[in-house]
Amino acid sequence: MGFQIQDGTGSKRKVKVGNSNRLFTESTTRNEREEQSILGEAYIVGTGFVNLTTSGTSAVLYLKNNEDVDLVITRFLIGVKKSAGGTENFVTGIIYKNPTSMVSGTGNPLVINNVNFGSSNSVDADSEIGQQGALLAGGSSYLATVVPTENITSEDASTILPKGSSIGVYITPPPGNTSINVSVGINLHKLTSNLE
Repeated sequence: MGFQIQDGTGSKRKVKVGNSNRLFTESTTRNEREEQSILGEAYIVGTGFVNLTTSGTSAVLYLKNNEDVDLVITRFLIGVKKSAGGTENFVTGIIYKNPTSMVSGTGNPLVINNVNFGSSNSVDADSEIGQQGALLAGGSSYLATVVPTENITSEDASTILPKGSSIGVYITPPPGNTSINVSVGINLHKLTSNLE
């Protein structure tokens, strides 16, 4: 009769083999962020709305990873309301790699929400929400984007923040701007297992 594989729970069910001698199995496929969401290690990080009152460039977000594992950023989100006085219908955003801190920010940390409502896990990070005239100390330009007003723009990313690394975001409103509300968000998760 040959070798048989039986269910170890005592049900006496046996493994099925097809006509082409392939073992029947059942599997579920999830991407890495979905898996980390189930484990309670996926997050949405955001500034809320930041009001910018000139056309000058201002830092609006700073985040530094203090975790012992990498943080994986999968998406950047920038929402922009209508500008008062602005002569163009877009803002520019520049994402900075490894700034050391924010200068003249609000002093308030970013809002970090776990996407698994049943998990109390959090992210160990230094963070700050910016404001009009805030700056990032150090770092270098990583990605630039243009975002239409009265819109939300979503940029896919596969950006890794190892422990000690950081990210920041500058926003430049349109010329003539006297008031515009901008919100910046990041989808990220912890890399809790090695990919081999």
